[in-house]
Amino acid sequence: MDAIRLENFRDAMKAAAVSLVDAPCREITLIHHNDTDGITAGAILKKSLMRAGFAAENIPIERVHPAFLPAIHTPERRLILYADLGGQVADVISRHIPEGCRVIILDHHLPAVGEFSRLHQVNPERFGINGDRECAAAAAACFFALALGGENEDLAALAVLGAVGDHQMAEGLCAGLNGLLLEMAVRQGALRPDGADAENPYLFPRFQGRNLREADHLITALAVNGYYRHGADLALDACLKGPDDRTLAFSVELAGIQQERFGREMARIHRTGLARDGEIVWTDVEGRFYPLGLKAIGLFCEEIIRDGAVGGDHYVVGFQRFPGENPYLGGFSGRETKVSFRVTPGLKRSIERGERPDLMRLVPESVRLVGGFAEACHRFAAACTIPEERKTDLVRLLSDIAAAGT
Repeated sequence: MDAIRLENFRDAMKAAAVSLVDAPCREITLIHHNDTDGITAGAILKKSLMRAGFAAENIPIERVHPAFLPAIHTPERRLILYADLGGQVADVISRHIPEGCRVIILDHHLPAVGEFSRLHQVNPERFGINGDRECAAAAAACFFALALGGENEDLAALAVLGAVGDHQMAEGLCAGLNGLLLEMAVRQGALRPDGADAENPYLFPRFQGRNLREADHLITALAVNGYYRHGADLALDACLKGPDDRTLAFSVELAGIQQERFGREMARIHRTGLARDGEIVWTDVEGRFYPLGLKAIGLFCEEIIRDGAVGGDHYVVGFQRFPGENPYLGGFSGRETKVSFRVTPGLKRSIERGERPDLMRLVPESVRLVGGFAEACHRFAAACTIPEERKTDLVRLLSDIAAAGT
């Protein structure tokens, strides 16, 4: 890890921590993603801020969406901290911040360009640190926690779990800031090396001896599959205290629902095939995954690729109907669809060679043109919401842009 980049990043985290501690308010709202990276980030921030004397309210969400922002940015919420989302739509968030309120965004997705009123951002990408490989959102949250106090070193293991959930550990190794926190967690004994699984060679004793990948699956079952039944709350508790018997039973139930929904949908694809338009292959599960959360469609796109239902160089797109509710923020007006994007291994190699456009090139502009809202996009995985009636328009635009090349 380059010492200058690391020091600059740490200094920015210290400045953000000081701005928070200096605020007269001691009540803070944490808005974070509901996948493993977002849940671990939320748990790290909750624990460290409680140690610093704050009362912390966690609101895990699936997406940042303009319709939800008025319910988040109410006048009584004076301090709000976003984690694992928000950086790419900071301009939209800034327009909803009431006078006298303070907002901090800790994100690792490629941030929107510019400075925006009434909010402060710290993002590894702005310091030359790759947010896709070297710094998960949970790692960013952990460096913020360390800026609050050295006693928060015991949260490093959760940061590594977040990196695993975000596919930032390869062959048991982490790079960059993730790697520094892995070393810290092993040194403390919070993670224990184990040679039984070369891909996931660390056990997490807090999770009853599960390895990091198994702990990730548990958090996903709770917070993603169980989102509409407040499973994210159980996931946060599991991160901070370990899972109890009730939590484990709930995760098994939800994993079974996912297996049944995915199996039924994959059988349909084997019968009828995937829809195709140029380099785009796509499927629409409509409302058939409910009560699973919206990240299920992204997980299913990955399952399509693993299953071999699509090969070669293709962009894989999945649609899942957006429920008209949010368990933490209330009702949602309008008919929206969640869209997830993945790439096949062959296409990923072509993108890395600069031969094909990545999803950061493909998704935001296409989504804007159909009246949608793109946020939290990576090069090889992305997501957005669009009006339900614009699905075929989006596929056509994606296909045209992909055909135009890099």
